[in-house]
Formats: sequence, structure tokens, C-alpha cells
Amino acid sequence: MRNLPHLILAAALLAGVPAAAQDYEPPQADEPAPDGTPGDSLEGGIENFMRNLLNRAEPHLDRLGRDLGDTLGSVTPVLKDIGELMDDVRNYQAPERLENGDILIRRRPDAPPPPPVGNALREMLRPAPEDDPRLNPPPVDPEAPMPMPPEGPANGIEL
Repeated sequence: MRNLPHLILAAALLAGVPAAAQDYEPPQADEPAPDGTPGDSLEGGIENFMRNLLNRAEPHLDRLGRDLGDTLGSVTPVLKDIGELMDDVRNYQAPERLENGDILIRRRPDAPPPPPVGNALREMLRPAPEDDPRLNPPPVDPEAPMPMPPEGPANGIEL
């Protein structure tokens, strides 16, 4: 008798479950989900996230595109000179890899002389004035002792 209220409550709850389950019909795979479902909020959140990300990245991407265009414009003459320098692939031997990892491509001994190096490539290979040791020797410390000449009969002092 003590369990009678519990049994009545359980029976009432179980009686309503099949009726509620029979009324629900899931949407078909090719039909869009109805408005207000959790799928809409997830898709909307992802869409907003991507839109915000692209809006914030757009100025940086534009600047990157301009910089790459400028770089490509300045490198194009050098690449053209390199293409002219490597005249015909048949004038070269197969590449070989050295022990240190360098790859060496030798010109065949019977090949005609190579074409001259173009001006754009020559300018690119020239060191900048601030990096050229011939133009800018390392500074001399005035307080550093003068280097001693190596000892030997030519540098010795006779008394």
C-alpha cells in the first residue's frame, strides 16, 4: 500500500511518453532544419566568426598582396637573367649531391661558352655598400694594442 502512489505516478508518466514520441517527426536529410533549432545557432555563430575574422584580416591581407606584388616586380628581371644564364639544359651534367648537402650542377666540357651574366643579376649579387669590407673596413679600436709582427729572422732586430 505504501508503494501505491509511486506506481500511479510511474504509470501516469509512462502513459504520456509514447504519445509524445509518436507526434515528433525528424526533418529529412535534404530538407532545411526549421528555424529556432540548435543547428541554426551553431551555423550562425560559425558564420559570424568567419565574417569577423575576414573583416579584421582584410587590411593585412591587402597590404601583404601589395608587398608581394612589389617584391615580385623587383625580382622578375633577376629571374629573367637567371633563365638566360641557364641557356640549355642539355649543356649541363646531371646534378650531384655533395656530402655536406650542397647540390652541384656542372656544365659539360663540350658545351659552348655560357652567356654573360645580366645586369639585374649582377646588381643583386653585388654586396650593399655597408656590407662590403673593401668599402667599409672594420673600425680600429684606438686603445687596442698594436699587433706584434710574427717572430722570424726577417723581423728580428740585430744588435
